Amino acid sequence: MIRLKKLYSEPEIFDPIIFESGLNIILGEKSEESDKQNAVGKSLCIEFINFCLFKEYSRSRIFLIPKNKIDQSSEIKLDLSINDNNLTIIRSIKTPETVTFIQNQEEILFENIKDATDYLGKLYFQNYSPSIQTISFRNLISLLIRDERSEFKNIINPFDTKNRIPDNYEPHLFLLGFGIEKYLNIKSLIKEIDKKKEFIGETKKQIEKKTQSTIKEVKAKINDLDSTVSKLGNAIDQLKNNESFKIVQNEFAELQVSIDNLKIKQGSILYQIKQINSLPEPEKISEKDIQILFNQFKQGLGDNIKKSIDEVKLFKNKIESFRNNLINKRLEDLKKELSLINEDIRKSEERQNKLIELINNADDILKDYKNSTKIYLKKNQELFEIKEKYNLYETLSNDKERFNNEKKDLLVALDSENKSNKEIIQSFEKTILDIHEEIMNNREASFECKTSKNKNIIDFEMRIYDDGSHTNERLKVFMYDLALLLNEFTKKYHPLFLIHDNIFKSDNDSLKKSLNFLYSKHQNSPEEFQYILTITKDEVDLLEQKGELKFNTESICRAIFTKTQRFLKVHYQEESKSNSKSKTQHYRILPESVSAYIGDTPPFRADRAEKALELIVEEGEELGKKGEARMNKN
Repeated sequence: MIRLKKLYSEPEIFDPIIFESGLNIILGEKSEESDKQNAVGKSLCIEFINFCLFKEYSRSRIFLIPKNKIDQSSEIKLDLSINDNNLTIIRSIKTPETVTFIQNQEEILFENIKDATDYLGKLYFQNYSPSIQTISFRNLISLLIRDERSEFKNIINPFDTKNRIPDNYEPHLFLLGFGIEKYLNIKSLIKEIDKKKEFIGETKKQIEKKTQSTIKEVKAKINDLDSTVSKLGNAIDQLKNNESFKIVQNEFAELQVSIDNLKIKQGSILYQIKQINSLPEPEKISEKDIQILFNQFKQGLGDNIKKSIDEVKLFKNKIESFRNNLINKRLEDLKKELSLINEDIRKSEERQNKLIELINNADDILKDYKNSTKIYLKKNQELFEIKEKYNLYETLSNDKERFNNEKKDLLVALDSENKSNKEIIQSFEKTILDIHEEIMNNREASFECKTSKNKNIIDFEMRIYDDGSHTNERLKVFMYDLALLLNEFTKKYHPLFLIHDNIFKSDNDSLKKSLNFLYSKHQNSPEEFQYILTITKDEVDLLEQKGELKFNTESICRAIFTKTQRFLKVHYQEESKSNSKSKTQHYRILPESVSAYIGDTPPFRADRAEKALELIVEEGEELGKKGEARMNKN
């Protein structure tokens, strides 16, 4: 059993809210503002409860609150009891990944959400039999807090529709007392099958592209290529066994290595010669130009000029000669070296041709041993690559088929288990019918649980009177969740608390009967459950004015929010998720030393940019040293 007791914050950003067992109502004024505009805060109040129960921060509406509208240092606190263990959960807005528990006056700190969730899970499931397979604490809680942005479209998925989270039957099956091992195994198999399908598709494309054939034709292509490679290999082996080939084989191979090396040198020298020839011709300065320039300087400088024009000419000639000697000498050396290499290549190729003549009587296909070997190696490599891909394709296909067979077997076993739980399903359906009769005045409803071949594996089919409309689909979710809370079988595994945020968008008659039904349960056994409902104040006031409610809402109202008394005490517009994410990502890429220096959040301190750059460089150098040390160690 879980009981929420108090939601508050330090420093205080909203007034504390005290919760009781039984029925709890949070009232809020109706708002005609857009969805992105926070109205008065009743939904946000639920969001803070969910935040304390480890909802992912990036998916929370708290994440969208402008930073200047909420004290980032504030800690959100939730007092609650889990199986008679009293504790306080503390989660900070500024550091949402860390969680603190206060239990028996002892403080327990968790550095990440996963560890904190695991701890609460152990606390909640500690009295369960080891034979019962449990689920994660957050997986269970997520079903019990219906997000108004789920629009209450179906009984399975309680999440914001924009998040596109797939349907998950795990917590539903757990509450119904089903063994969930087979369900989880089938889900795991479906993931593996999907992966195999993706790999098979990619491998098929690669094979068909390489062979220019359909996948059905590839096997025949492999057989034909295999035969060709085999024939080439046999022919080469026969030539190798030939006495004359044995004599020349080693010399032929050595000559080929020598020719290849010489051609590499040849290419290098040709490149150098080309580079030298491409150098621009130095501009020639005529003696007349030098004489004119010299006379100009001499007129300006008078007796200070000591050197004659002949000396200048001599200096000029020396420079040109030095430059030309350098280049011409290098070019001459390269051409000589190239000539020698060309001669060596010519002699080696002549010797090769003579060696080939010695084996000229071999099979025609192997007259040119060099080319034949190249053909053989190319074909063999092609065969190897196609075979490897095709073998991979067949392995993946076999794995997929095996997983599909395992899935079929597990589905049969799950279907058998489902049928053996017939008593639970019938009891649960009866609870739905009882609730349906109270609200709809008839028992024209049904509930079935069936195994399915689709990705959901399980299908819950629930029908109520005149369903299909947006209003009645909400009522369907309300009845289903309430049945899980009240049924004799499901409440064994249920935490016995439930939160519905703005679930009622129904006509006054259905709303009146739903609220009166809830209050009747509250009167009879308030300690057996805890139900928290947010609702528009106008709707309740109207029913009270007509005298149609069997209770006074003040007695069970835990908070009232109006346009002048908002939950967060401020009016703001939610940021778009893209803007919030970009700011968060921008901040996260900075080293801690830098973010501490220029500010916690954008916009950063521009006047400190130069120093920040130095810090980033230092951080990079330090990381580089650590990486180098690890490499040296390895």
